[in-house]
Amino acid sequence: MGATTITRRRALVLGAATGLGALFARPLSALGRPLPARTRGFGMDVGPRDFEGATSRVLRAPRRFDLLGVRGPRKAHGRLAVRVRRRGGPWSPWVPLAVHGDHAPDTGSGERASDPVWAGGCDELQLRAARRPDRGLRMQFVAVPAARHRVRAHAAAAPRQSSAQPGTPPPIIPRAAWGADSVPPRSAPSYGVVQLAFVHHTVTANDYRPDQSASIVLAIAKYHRDTNGWNDIGYNFLVDQYGQVFEGRAGGVDQAVVGAQAQGYNSQSTGVAVLGTFSDVPIPEPAMAALAQLLGWKLSLHGIPCEGGVTVASGGGSLNRYPSGTPVAMQRISGHRDGDKTACPGNALYAQLPALRPRAAALAGPVAPHGQVSLTPAAPAVLYGADAVFTGRVVRPDSTAGPNDPVALQKRASDGTWVTVAQGATQGDGSFVVRVPWRRGGDVRAMAAGTTSGVARIGLTPVLSTRTASRRVAAGRRVALSGRVRPLASVAVVLERQGSDGRFHRVASVRGRVRRRTWRAAVRLRRPGLYRLTPRTSPKAGDGRGAPVYVRAVRGR
Repeated sequence: MGATTITRRRALVLGAATGLGALFARPLSALGRPLPARTRGFGMDVGPRDFEGATSRVLRAPRRFDLLGVRGPRKAHGRLAVRVRRRGGPWSPWVPLAVHGDHAPDTGSGERASDPVWAGGCDELQLRAARRPDRGLRMQFVAVPAARHRVRAHAAAAPRQSSAQPGTPPPIIPRAAWGADSVPPRSAPSYGVVQLAFVHHTVTANDYRPDQSASIVLAIAKYHRDTNGWNDIGYNFLVDQYGQVFEGRAGGVDQAVVGAQAQGYNSQSTGVAVLGTFSDVPIPEPAMAALAQLLGWKLSLHGIPCEGGVTVASGGGSLNRYPSGTPVAMQRISGHRDGDKTACPGNALYAQLPALRPRAAALAGPVAPHGQVSLTPAAPAVLYGADAVFTGRVVRPDSTAGPNDPVALQKRASDGTWVTVAQGATQGDGSFVVRVPWRRGGDVRAMAAGTTSGVARIGLTPVLSTRTASRRVAAGRRVALSGRVRPLASVAVVLERQGSDGRFHRVASVRGRVRRRTWRAAVRLRRPGLYRLTPRTSPKAGDGRGAPVYVRAVRGR
């Protein structure tokens, strides 16, 4: 191995030897006690009658909140601004409620919502529009547990540029320390490749204290997941203006985790957001130093430099600047606006990017070209016997992509070894599709170009059939049901009765007997009426559902 040759694995080993142990700032006990209460999300409707001209009356939220936004299509509310206060206290400055939606995942999900605004414990707000709204608004709030405000994340105090060692990460505050356990991801992470980094700002207030940063990250995560409908917080990393670095989306800080931060480029990039709004003011030096060290480590870890350009293929999207498939020339460290129709990361921070690139390069580790492989499952769980479909892209060690590169899809066996279960080849742009019949859930990865992708965990949904000899029985009698279940799993029949409103209402759940993949159950229909009987496996077994059977119970024999 030459002096300048370094693999990704070796980069991790060298990082550990030179301080990767400080990757996560401190144990959770050093950052505060676990959350004593759950993070709460709630909403409030605001109607045209709440406005006196273009400005609303003072509005009282249902309870104290730490972050707010507005939900719905842009045309529903036009250009809005908000200010907040604690009851009887002074007002904050007016902050725009910009409905961007441009951080969205490539597939899009959830109803479009504004960027969230940090309030830090307020209970009153006032809205200002260009004109009086002609329809109602839906305000969304997040309340962070009180103890989270007392968490002091200064264990990851701003790294000094002079003391940072090339190739080592800054201290990174882990997800557990800012309360991510209270807003778990909806599904397992997906893994792509890292060809560049996008820099963002969160468009939240700048007047926060360092001990509030963990609360802000937690509130943003709750808002992204529940209001925007995303799987997890959108950004891979977040940095506050004091230089504290937070782990964002789950999946591993050293992995190419696909975020929801740059529509059309999420599977090819990593994203870091600075807490605050930097349209008119630059980020402070502690944040600049933290960004430089973070990106210098992260990009070199994936075998790419911090300076220079790269051409990536646009994935398209309604807010992408380029149609799908268009080759787009980017800087290795780019601003969000370079790919999408947005002002992010703000004019002032965008103007700092030329100075950030050489600073990050000075703190980068040795960069050796190596291939990269992305892997994205079509679904988090697959029906028993159906094809599990995986897509991805291969980038060769020379940063090019082309046809006919072999791809091996591997599955982890019960003894921990990896077994090739399917093979494929790349198309002209390096993309590939691999299918494999699915009869057991587990971990999957792809191998190509001399490297492996991240690991994706895919579940299995059982297949159930249902049959019954009776479609009409006397009330009080039992109806017999049976069927097949594959793979073997426990089965329960959910009994629902049609009400006077025409809807079916749950009555009971009856466990069935399973033997040799055949299940049987006898369900008593106590009252006259139309019943719906649906066999299901437990969520732990994959939450399979059979076709419902409709049986009418009648009076008399």
